[in-house]
Amino acid sequence: MGSEDRSPKPSASRRPVRRPAATSTSWKPNRFAFRLIGIPVLAVAGVLLYRGLRDYLVLPECDSTRATNTLADIFKQLKIQPLHYEPIKTISTSKAEVVCNALLPLAEGGSVNVDYRFFWQGRTAEMRYSISHQPAQGSPSLSPSPAPDMPPGKS
Repeated sequence: MGSEDRSPKPSASRRPVRRPAATSTSWKPNRFAFRLIGIPVLAVAGVLLYRGLRDYLVLPECDSTRATNTLADIFKQLKIQPLHYEPIKTISTSKAEVVCNALLPLAEGGSVNVDYRFFWQGRTAEMRYSISHQPAQGSPSLSPSPAPDMPPGKS
């Protein structure tokens, strides 16, 4: 009967072990600062890395800055000065090749027709183009002779 009077006592109570407060609170401000500064810095670095590698991964679009800068360099070498670089048409696009056409007005009248394409030559993007001059409507008609395909130029 004496065993019924005894209530079961839990064995030695265990308290959870706490870490010192100094170590946990000193890490919280550093973690917050890392998140506040580090995440945007990593995002910007990722964008810059992608832009740098983009020239090696993707062919330029017909009306992209990269394409118009390449056309401007070609026109400068040929001493041709179009008024503007519009309209530029995309004829076809694939992973291996981008085909473009532009009929650009000239300051002295007439226009220049440019057919160009970007394609992969190994790991670099190359450009091949042909240019023909079209006289103004009112000037004497000279038959425009298309230039043969020029050797590839770097884009």
